[in-house]
Amino acid sequence: MTVKVFRGDAVPALGDRRPLLFIVGSLKVNTDGTKISYHQDDPTGRRCQGNPAATPCAINNVRNAFRDHRRPVSEFEAVRNAGYPSPRTFQVLSPNIIEKNRNTGKPCVTADGYLVSMTADVAVDGGFARQGDCDQSKWIDALTVPALVIPGGSQFLDLGVGKRSLVVAASRSATRRVVAGIVGDLGPANELGEASIAMNRKLNGLPDDELPKHRQDAIDRFQAGRSAILIFPGPSSVLARPITSTRVAEAGADALAKFGGADKLYGCIKDEVDQAF
Repeated sequence: MTVKVFRGDAVPALGDRRPLLFIVGSLKVNTDGTKISYHQDDPTGRRCQGNPAATPCAINNVRNAFRDHRRPVSEFEAVRNAGYPSPRTFQVLSPNIIEKNRNTGKPCVTADGYLVSMTADVAVDGGFARQGDCDQSKWIDALTVPALVIPGGSQFLDLGVGKRSLVVAASRSATRRVVAGIVGDLGPANELGEASIAMNRKLNGLPDDELPKHRQDAIDRFQAGRSAILIFPGPSSVLARPITSTRVAEAGADALAKFGGADKLYGCIKDEVDQAF
């Protein structure tokens, strides 16, 4: 509602599709789809913040997996302590974020206590048919796959952007980091400006093996600054599964080259959108 989205001219090499561009003041961190997002014994994601030697630790607050994130953490603690009763548990947790065990109806919890977190799309063919098997690997992993969250039910969908559409994120010209990614998840209809840990890591110039240590660390070190996002709409720009970091990088680089390259992207931004970018 407050971010301007621009449509470029048709690009013949991209099937005459018109790419979309927007700039956000920061990119918040999305952790869904990765194993270490939520832990049943570390619901606030603060355990390792207070004690760096503690383990295991979450990197997100479980309230971000609630149906209503404004509700207190104590509501999760109550259902956890009661053994995840039905239907009460999923009146607290969102079944679109936390996977439900098809055999028990309870939240999927790994052997070491992590809640299995989901994304709006799957990383492997047949992944949706496996929902309920509690295997984290079928979801798009925020730790390894650079991905953007777009608002669900928004105009992006009307303009041909969908799950697994190719995107390119770019930092300001002072650092000029260009990161290929995909649309990996859908978020609230009125929010824009969230990307996976992997995308933010690259935009911030962190090593590829660097992981958040806890919730506050994810915010402090992995939230990216002012960034431009170029999105390639249309079915030809949807990356086929399996979704891996290598395949995302290769497909994104190809789409950017067909667009005209990074120089053209920065030139367009400076000439037509933000001279200071």
